Amino acid sequence: MKKIFLKNKKGFTLIESLLAISVFSLLVMTFVGAMIYGQESERTAGERARATFLAEEGLEAVRNIRDANFATIVNSPTTYGLAVSGNVWTFSGTQDVMNGYFTRKITISDLSPVDFNAKRVISEVTWQQTPQRTGTITLSENISRWQSLHRGGMLVYGNGGTTVDTISYKILNPDTGVWSAQANAADVDGTSTNRALRSVKIFSSRIRNERIIISKHIDTGPNPDAQYIYAQVYNGATGTWGNVQLLSNWTNNSYTDVQNFDGTYLDNGDFMVTYSNNSTTPQFRIWNGSNWSGQMAMRVSGGIPNYIVAKNRPNTNEVMVAVFDQGSDTNTQYYDGSGYATTDWTAHTEHSALAPLATKRFVDFDWSQNSATRGALVYSDSSTDRALNIKIWAANGSGGGAWSATANTGNQGGTSTRLGAMAVQGRKGSDEFIACNNNTDNDILCYESNFTPTWSNPSNQTLETGTDTGIQRTFDIAFELLDGNEAIAVYSNASTTPRLKKYDPSGNSWDSSSTALSGLTSALETVRIIPNSDMNDAMILLGDTGTPQRVYSTVWDGTNNTTYSTPVSLTLINQSNNGSADENYWFDFAWDEFDFTNT
Repeated sequence: MKKIFLKNKKGFTLIESLLAISVFSLLVMTFVGAMIYGQESERTAGERARATFLAEEGLEAVRNIRDANFATIVNSPTTYGLAVSGNVWTFSGTQDVMNGYFTRKITISDLSPVDFNAKRVISEVTWQQTPQRTGTITLSENISRWQSLHRGGMLVYGNGGTTVDTISYKILNPDTGVWSAQANAADVDGTSTNRALRSVKIFSSRIRNERIIISKHIDTGPNPDAQYIYAQVYNGATGTWGNVQLLSNWTNNSYTDVQNFDGTYLDNGDFMVTYSNNSTTPQFRIWNGSNWSGQMAMRVSGGIPNYIVAKNRPNTNEVMVAVFDQGSDTNTQYYDGSGYATTDWTAHTEHSALAPLATKRFVDFDWSQNSATRGALVYSDSSTDRALNIKIWAANGSGGGAWSATANTGNQGGTSTRLGAMAVQGRKGSDEFIACNNNTDNDILCYESNFTPTWSNPSNQTLETGTDTGIQRTFDIAFELLDGNEAIAVYSNASTTPRLKKYDPSGNSWDSSSTALSGLTSALETVRIIPNSDMNDAMILLGDTGTPQRVYSTVWDGTNNTTYSTPVSLTLINQSNNGSADENYWFDFAWDEFDFTNT
């Protein structure tokens, strides 16, 4: 029988072919899609990198414009564009377009709270990534006027003569160097207007947009001779005064012309005020940015304080307080910075129990600008004193420290000469202090001391031989705080023309002849110099003997070593003519310290 064998013929069926084509197509599409996606991602990443660079360039361009003239950095109505003109960046239009693809816009606005010395800058770059999607890169930063020609500040002064308690103020605009119109601080007592201001000090916060006024008043109405010390706070964000605090009051018609209070900001931002309540124990309170603390006692300090000097040790919460009292004693107390209680104060051994007169300022203290652990105390130690005394405080960094031995200058004048009011200032960049005093011969003499301490006599150390009489300090001194290369003294020669001399520390010498400032209406009586902490400029305030008294201001230009000649507002001008007493310091100024760029 014939066998028949069936053979399986190999080959692709139609279905198999279609399946193979589909798999191949899927692989091709995946590969092509991956390539396209990769190219798209690479393009997007490149565009974002390019946009980021352009946004950064926008911020850098604004910084360049700022460096050329900060006054051109003004709030944008909408947005700014950028352009290069003469190889210099400028604002141009509302936007600028690069390569027809990237659009850049710059927005400038105020910080909150507002600061004349800083602005908020936003640099935004946009581009069309796809027809459906827009790419955006936004960068921002705060810029400040680091090379400010005129830092701003606030002037305060009594504006009620001898009868009314009005305190007025003006703000120095750093953008223009122009003073604002006069305005009034808070009314210290809403029930009466007869508490005339006799002495005032103003302080500026480093970490908050605020100032604090401490003021002393004498009642000229229903409670004759009643004395009051007040505090109040200025909120720079709202431009308003408030938080008026009566610190102390008593009735006594003696020692109405003394400054028995002082204050200082601590490194933690709290403000400490120290003051007399007409007892032998000075008092203190703390302002924490929101509220005043209750009254707290320091240590017993000899007699009732007539003059109080409080200075915060740089970059710490520690405070040195020097007190000259009604018994002519000189005492110091040191606050250790650990808490707010009497136990945080250490009273030192009394420095002196005698001075020629209880009403003059026979005490001053200042920290070194070169070593944060050293400070200098100048004082009198005899009822017939003719020599200036100094001690150096060495802080131990743990809330305490120790005093050096005393060093005395040579005797001034003849046997009947007596010391007068005194001042001391530390120098940046060197372990030294300068100190000056007036005396009963109507001389003003100056000295230099190191940390040992050892006194030296500068060349031309007698600044004046015919200064004004009285209990007041007829001069003031200040080092330029930025570099310490020069100091100035402004003083009275009992005329209407204030005099100025410069001190050269490298040669330990004062000018041999003085520079005359512009004339006042009446003879110069009181002087205050407030150096700027980050420039070599200094505010000079001058009080005259007019009836009523006037206060004038002018600004020292530490770059050119002269007083400013422009703008007019920085030259010598009359700020007010309604002071209370010619031997009183019824005016003060504080430079702005708050830096908005660090918030």
